[in-house]
Amino acid sequence: MVFHLLIALLTLAASCCLAEWRMAQAPLKTPWADKVDPRSVLPEYPRPTMQRADWMSLNGIWQFEEARPGDALPTGRNLREVILVPFPWESSLSGIRRQLPTYTAWYRREFRVPRNWSGKRILLHFGAVDWEASVFVNGRLAGVHQGGYDPFSFDITALLQAQGYNELIVKVYDPGNSKPIACGKQANDRFSSPRGFSYCPASGIWQTVWLEPVPDIYIRSLRTVPDLDTRTVKVEVDVESPGVGTTVEVRVRDGRQIAGEAAGSPGTPLTVSIPSPKPWSPESPHLYTLEVALTRHGKIVDAIRSYFGMRKIAIRRYVVNGRDGLMKIELNNRFLFQMGVLDQGYWPDGIYTAPSDDAVRWEIEQVKRAGYNMVRKHIKVEPERWYYWCDRLGLLVWQDMPSTFKKRNDSDKIQFEAELQRMVKSRWNHPSIVNWIVFNEHWGAYDVERLTSLVMALDPSRLVTGNSGIDAGQPDIDYEVGHIKDNHHYRPPTNPTPTNRRAAVNGEYGAIGYKAPGHIWDADGPWVHDTYKGLEDATAEYEKFISMLLRFRNEDHLSGAVYTQWTDVENEMNGIYTYDRKRAKLNLDRVSAANRSTWEGPN
Repeated sequence: MVFHLLIALLTLAASCCLAEWRMAQAPLKTPWADKVDPRSVLPEYPRPTMQRADWMSLNGIWQFEEARPGDALPTGRNLREVILVPFPWESSLSGIRRQLPTYTAWYRREFRVPRNWSGKRILLHFGAVDWEASVFVNGRLAGVHQGGYDPFSFDITALLQAQGYNELIVKVYDPGNSKPIACGKQANDRFSSPRGFSYCPASGIWQTVWLEPVPDIYIRSLRTVPDLDTRTVKVEVDVESPGVGTTVEVRVRDGRQIAGEAAGSPGTPLTVSIPSPKPWSPESPHLYTLEVALTRHGKIVDAIRSYFGMRKIAIRRYVVNGRDGLMKIELNNRFLFQMGVLDQGYWPDGIYTAPSDDAVRWEIEQVKRAGYNMVRKHIKVEPERWYYWCDRLGLLVWQDMPSTFKKRNDSDKIQFEAELQRMVKSRWNHPSIVNWIVFNEHWGAYDVERLTSLVMALDPSRLVTGNSGIDAGQPDIDYEVGHIKDNHHYRPPTNPTPTNRRAAVNGEYGAIGYKAPGHIWDADGPWVHDTYKGLEDATAEYEKFISMLLRFRNEDHLSGAVYTQWTDVENEMNGIYTYDRKRAKLNLDRVSAANRSTWEGPN
């Protein structure tokens, strides 16, 4: 009787919390914002490159409260507000939409472990929390993580109650750009007065939180490296507590057909032959299914499902004007001009977090519709499902490492380099990613040669750019490292010359902008890049720039270019789309035709 009364009270409390949450008012919102259901927030499986059958999302309504110095752990008490996880607390979809003076907050919720998980280990996963997360389960510390862009997990089995509800508390501290941490374009002071090239901060839990049951011996991580030339894929499986008699079995499927199989020891790369590989490309994004089983003395103890694409990215020296000399970028052993668009990954209603998976898919589809074959993800790392849609729909990705303007001390550098390596390792199974960018321009740049070499050694299967934008403000500085020489020049684009060591690209150009009434974040300004008259004027200028890029491609052997940018962001008005994604600011048919002329057909 008491148990049923307790359940009724908890259900009533949850209903009250549900009634209290409201999306906060913001200047703009996307078409998906009003469709967000607090009972089913971003419900899709968050780790598509390593799927298990059983899991439980903890997204939804949590209790929330600003934390102050000297606060005791709020175990067993209700917090003052509610927040919709996983939206940053500065976002309208969180329901909070304000900056906290202490930059620190408590999150609290309760959960039950399903009965059929009995006897298994329980992992608590966070897609990303910006920036420092201290996680407590039933009043005991599960662990602390620093870094705003990478996933982390804790084994909470020993902290769980044998029966009933468990209490989860997360304390988050996000100093933002007040400290020399990787924070991208976030700026603490931009929340109340947006302006310029930095935007509203995105603090707290901003990617999916979830539980997963695993056996005592389980698959901890997976790495796939395709080799199109040898018609093989290498699969490396890391196992927790493997022990004697543990074997990894991998099977590759092409649709329903088995394309290859292999077996071996955990931690040892397994080579699977793919006799007639179907290359992955923007024109044909073919994906193979990968099934991995972990056996102990012949019995399956764990199994996951993944995918990969048979894709090769490289630079190759071309004979130009009768001499062997200039490097160009190739995809699958042929030159492909990479025509991209800069994407900041900001949303007016969710800031860092898209309102739904449908919104993410729509975005990638529209980038493809606009004729781009590549996107540069600008100093932000996305949730895995963003890359999943790039993989599935066929969009190349140049991935930036988030940085800072501030000078780092030795401990800051250690932290940055740890996060840099985590970015690579947490996303390196996505075939869409073809280029890692260590620094944007000279933002917080140090030891560029060393860190570029570090990333090249960590992932030899991709291209690496040391710093994108060698001419931005300091034209005399060019680090002769990495695979790509990358200049930034906005209006008009320029033609950096490749060398016998590096291919050349124009990593940022364009910024053809104007104000679209009814779709402006800050009606009072000041605005950036709002000098054009309207759609016709902007589209004509876009076409003129593409004609210049075609000449650079044909005469100067340019390998790629990145137009700035995909959408308006706050007070930057230079988007292909408005910030709310409700209006295209250029003629998309003409933009698509212009873009495709750079890479379709003979190159």
